[in-house]
Formats: sequence, structure tokens, C-alpha cells
Amino acid sequence: MNNGKETIVIIGFGWVGQANALALSYAGYPVYYFDIQKPNLKYADKYAKLYDKVKPISDVLEKDSHDTWYIVAVGDRVNQEGEQDISAIRKALESLKKAKGGVILRSTIIPGHLATLDFDYYIPEFLHEKKAVEESLLPQYFILGKKNGNEKKWPSFFYNWDRNATKVFHGTPEEASYIKYLSNTWNAIRIAFVNEFGNAISHPTDKEKLAKNERVVDFFFERKGYLRYGRSYGGHCLPKDTHAFLTWHKKQGKEMPLLEGMHKSNLIHQDIEKKHSHLPQWFSEWSRPVISGRVALRALGYSTSRNIKKIFKKTFSRKK
Repeated sequence: MNNGKETIVIIGFGWVGQANALALSYAGYPVYYFDIQKPNLKYADKYAKLYDKVKPISDVLEKDSHDTWYIVAVGDRVNQEGEQDISAIRKALESLKKAKGGVILRSTIIPGHLATLDFDYYIPEFLHEKKAVEESLLPQYFILGKKNGNEKKWPSFFYNWDRNATKVFHGTPEEASYIKYLSNTWNAIRIAFVNEFGNAISHPTDKEKLAKNERVVDFFFERKGYLRYGRSYGGHCLPKDTHAFLTWHKKQGKEMPLLEGMHKSNLIHQDIEKKHSHLPQWFSEWSRPVISGRVALRALGYSTSRNIKKIFKKTFSRKK
């Protein structure tokens, strides 16, 4: 029983899929997930009760209907040469070919690969892992890439994202992908530059020399996101995404010496990091409020008002 609201099926229950599932469940949507592997519950310490509401399904089309929306959050893979492998994403999308519902792609895809994939909307994620649930409900960016020929109406949660995001962009899937990679490469460039400059001040062999580097860098950049001396860029996204973006464009005959230098600089700093474990680890997040009852009610309100209009429209048409 979904009380008239769209059913959400998450394909790929990793950290991105879980963040979307928990946020939409919090907003009042019936949410299910499909994954071929047993998931590691990333946010169970904070959202254990929400996880109980998100139910697994054994068949990808088990909850299919015209009011079902599939969110594909399957990860890509990037090998040591920087070649992106999207075979798992492609397989997930192919499993939805007979679906009555709409398909939203949230995986990170090189722009040139998107034309070969079937989906309705491409919405790349701009999530920080530690705050991903909150940022899924109230996103910093709502970057919407609409597939040519797609006439499907928005799901109700799009209206919430579109209205409450700090910045909004509507365009093609390829444009949405370039914005995603622009964000990641810019973050990586800043990290690599600050670390390389800090190493020029002094080699961080002890905490005193580390403090010397920080004193100079922090005065100028005020410890802002991605502009702090410390460890190399890592995590799930920046290393693989920047490497894949660089490799793909080089194969298209485009020279990218700045990104090549960034990648090399980060690899050098990784060796320094291995020798000096006292280098600080840090993370960034959007300056957005945490999930609150007010935010959840607002998201639920958009869904409710949409469905009231649908009921009214059906009732009115019957009377006529």
C-alpha cells in the first residue's frame, strides 16, 4: 500500500543508493532496493530505523508499475590505465527495458558513453559520503539531464529537489555529465596544488614541519574545503573519476596537460603520505542543514499535493 505516492526502486545498494533510499523513505515514499550482493549498511549507526523501512526485492521488476521510479546507482569501475568500465551499469539498465516505470540514472558516466544507454533522466550525484543521506534529501545541486524524446512527467520528489537546491541546471545528459566531472576535477586540482605547494615549503617529516606548511596555507586559504594541506585526494570518486575523464579525452585526441600534471602530482604525494602518517585526513561537505521534521514534511507535501491533483482530475473526468 503506497497511499498514492510513487514507488521507488533503488538499483545498486552501495553508499549512493543507500543515501537516496534513506532520504526518500524519510520523505514518505515506499522504497525498495535490488542488489546482487549483500549490502554493507553504511549509515546504520544513525538511520537504523529507516533501514527497516527499505525492503529488498528478489526480482528487479517485482514492484513495477506506471507509478514506479527506478533509481540506478550502480558503480562504474576504472582500471589502472584509466579506462572506465560501465558494464554493470549497462546490465542494470538492460534489466529495466520492459519496465513500465521511469528510469533515473545516478551513476557517474563519461559523457561519450551516455548516448548508448537507455534511461529517462540523468542526475549525477554531488554527495559527500559522510553527509550523503542529508544531501540526498536536500541537494546542493540539482543537475538534470533529460534524454531526447523522453516525455515522462517528473516524479514528485524532483519538484522538491528543483525548488530547494542551491543551484539548478536543466540540459542534456552530456552537459550534466560534464558538470559532474568539472566539479570533481576542480576539487582534485585544488587538493593537488595545495599539497604540492606545501611540500615546496618543507617536507612534512614531523609535526613541526607539518605545522609550518599549515601556517602558510591556512593563512591564505582559511582552511576552506579542498584547500587544506594534508593527505592526497582519495575516496570513492576523485581518483577514479579524474583519471577516467583524462584518459577518455586523451583517446579522443584532446591534450590535457594540466590534468596530467594533477594526476602525477597526486601520485607523488601519495608516496609522501605513506611515509608520514601524521598528515591530516579531512573531508568536505555542503553547508546545508541536517534532515529535520520540517524538511521531511516539505518533501512529503509536494508528493501529497501532486497526488491530490491526480485524484481530483480522475474524479472530475468521471463526472463529465
